[in-house]
Amino acid sequence: MPPLPHSVQEHLGQELRAEYSQRGEKPQYLGDPALPLEFDSYLYRLEQVERAARLARIREHGALAVADALADLIR
Repeated sequence: MPPLPHSVQEHLGQELRAEYSQRGEKPQYLGDPALPLEFDSYLYRLEQVERAARLARIREHGALAVADALADLIR
């Protein structure tokens, strides 16, 4: 199943956070987990997807920068 578009993920995340903040308990102290542990696996997967996308962008921009630099040397 393909992942949802980023805009849809953002919208659903906003709705989830809004609903959770209305119903959920507030953290009692700094460092108190604000989300239940059940969310950990989902948050970890989301973090991995975001990290992979960021690394792909970095590789792409890096390769373009090297290609531009080499092109300038040839001229």
